[in-house]
Amino acid sequence: MDFAALERDGAVCIRGLLNDQWLAEAGSMFDALKAGGRDLSRMYDEPEAGRQAAPGQTIIHDDCWIAQPGFLRFLHESPLAGAAASLLGAGQIHLFEDLLIYKSAGTEQPTPWHQDEPQWPLSGRQMVSGWFCLDRVNPETGSLRFAKGTHRGPLYRPFVTPERREDLANDERFFDGGALPDVEADPRRFQIMTFSVAPGDVIFFHPRILHAAFGSAPAWPRRTFSIRFLGDDVRWLPKKSVFHDWLKDIALAEGERISGQRFPQLWPPRAAAPAAVQG
Repeated sequence: MDFAALERDGAVCIRGLLNDQWLAEAGSMFDALKAGGRDLSRMYDEPEAGRQAAPGQTIIHDDCWIAQPGFLRFLHESPLAGAAASLLGAGQIHLFEDLLIYKSAGTEQPTPWHQDEPQWPLSGRQMVSGWFCLDRVNPETGSLRFAKGTHRGPLYRPFVTPERREDLANDERFFDGGALPDVEADPRRFQIMTFSVAPGDVIFFHPRILHAAFGSAPAWPRRTFSIRFLGDDVRWLPKKSVFHDWLKDIALAEGERISGQRFPQLWPPRAAAPAAVQG
């Protein structure tokens, strides 16, 4: 695994990591999980008078491993967690969360530039997301775009919906970079790095790196999973402006190692996967 590339650039693509069997397993669960997801098609919209919303649909499903026990087995037995351990140089890997992301064919709404880490109640460097598609995509049809090397920089203030702005204000001390920069407007400062990917390829990236994506292809949807992995040096860092409300109820003190049923150990593999938690 290209540990040096992840350290240097903040993102790396491992070609063919998932074989046809693993892709078939993930694909067999996709539609049922998607049916239970949330429609976030308008999440980043800023309505203006007379402006029509961009066409297309974006559906998100969190905690696939809880909703579908077969997905937990997939996370335990597929090569994903072992690859994360190799890339991070970690002895153990715990699951932070998983995410299904569906963009219907012809979705024009992009995912704007952002970091994931500002809304993670965690500290440490051994954190990585594994992102893979069940469909062939390139940067123009929804593959991730990265601002190379920005994982070594500050945390920026994240986008939040209006009802979460008070929580964001309480966490201001974490956002040492201030407002999100305009990546597209400053190509000398931000070198954009992209990967075209086929089914089976997995992009691993640090949650602090600035990243974005355009909409989907006109003729087919973009069916994606993103799995967030934690290594040995990650510690709990309570925040209020978290993306998921359940993170506010975790009974870990600041500085504690990540543990508990909500964050199952995925690596090294165990003889049998633990039962999924409820809700």
